[in-house]
Amino acid sequence: MLLEASAVTKQFGGFRAVSDASISIDEGEIVGLIGPNGAGKSTMFNCLSGDLPPTSGRIVYDGRDVTRASPEAHARLGIGRTFQVPVTFEDMTILENVMVGAFLRHAGRNAAHAAAMDILEMTGLAPIRDRPARSLGTPGRKRLEIARVLATRPRLLLLDEALAGLNANEIASAIQLVRAIHARGITLIVVEHVMEVIMSLAQRVLVFNQGRVIASGAARDVVQDAEVIRAYLGQTQWIAAAPAAAVP
Repeated sequence: MLLEASAVTKQFGGFRAVSDASISIDEGEIVGLIGPNGAGKSTMFNCLSGDLPPTSGRIVYDGRDVTRASPEAHARLGIGRTFQVPVTFEDMTILENVMVGAFLRHAGRNAAHAAAMDILEMTGLAPIRDRPARSLGTPGRKRLEIARVLATRPRLLLLDEALAGLNANEIASAIQLVRAIHARGITLIVVEHVMEVIMSLAQRVLVFNQGRVIASGAARDVVQDAEVIRAYLGQTQWIAAAPAAAVP
């Protein structure tokens, strides 16, 4: 098991954003994390990545207790994450942005440059590598943030609505990118509201509601669960039209 979070709770004053939630992730999986707005998904991501310490509970990554470890320690151990609103170094080029991530593993500029170029080729950003990051629209910014995180060489990548706000063609391209990332041996947890993405990619789905995991299983089973429909989906008509194939 690559990651195990046991009875994680995150409390802000009297409000519990995450309440006694437990999840486990095996190496090589693509796990979808879905649920209504305010369900606690991003807060759980923040706990898993070290951006927020849990109020209680325990998080173990690759046999190490990382419950109170810093975000920097998480990154060095191989946990990478994106954010709902991507942040770039605006006045730096796209290449330089990705090199920032590469410097985590490569002390020398030449090695970081080579590593960044490999990632830029993979993500399709190589042809515009010399443009300033501020020139990118939302799809490009999301892809750049993914590229910068990939340059840190994560074993586990947490994607927090990285495909939100994209049109149909952009979503199809992004799904192919996620598959390419997975093909490199990277384990993924994907928070996403676009059910096409979840149905196409996730081998297993966890459903959050009110800070708790209310369902877990194969995507097609979970989306037909009565409690999940009540809490999140609200309908079942779309299921027959959704893509059936998850990543092998």
